[in-house]
Amino acid sequence: MRKFLLPLLIFLIACGGKKKEAGTKNENTYYLLSLEGIDSLKLGMTKVQLEKVLNTTLNLKHIKVDEAGYDTVPVKYKDADLILYLEEDRDSSVAHLIGLSTSYPSCKTTSGIAVGTDKINVIETYADHLKYVAPEYEVYPVRSLTKSVVAVMDTAMPYKALVFHIVNRKVVSMELSSYYEFY
Repeated sequence: MRKFLLPLLIFLIACGGKKKEAGTKNENTYYLLSLEGIDSLKLGMTKVQLEKVLNTTLNLKHIKVDEAGYDTVPVKYKDADLILYLEEDRDSSVAHLIGLSTSYPSCKTTSGIAVGTDKINVIETYADHLKYVAPEYEVYPVRSLTKSVVAVMDTAMPYKALVFHIVNRKVVSMELSSYYEFY
């Protein structure tokens, strides 16, 4: 009997592997960032629609509070940290989504660009697109030697851009916004 149990035990350990614990993240989960939004969060969504998708209340500090008309709200979308850019509406919907940004590693563009991608790869991936490539400034007019931005622009209305913030030639965050907001 012992001769049978020991090989069976070794076989079960070797073949069983490690089971995935309930509630752990799938390693291959990515949230796709495009010129329309990220995953199920789309530009133009109202505050009410965003709250439904995010299953939370968005606390606005400026819209309908003071005269600013814009708000940035940090949120958790599934397990990704995002910052939403909201603009005040003139009607009862209060606000709508005009942009977002993230440095979460599991967010990537439909072209495969993600945090950690080389700057040159971003430029080559969007070779046929209108781009704005520029250094950032430590304190104007002193240009940074390590920070830059690559904005890939959509030439159709409404004008939008995928903006890649670069530090030491690597993407550190990605943003979707209107042309006039990206720099």
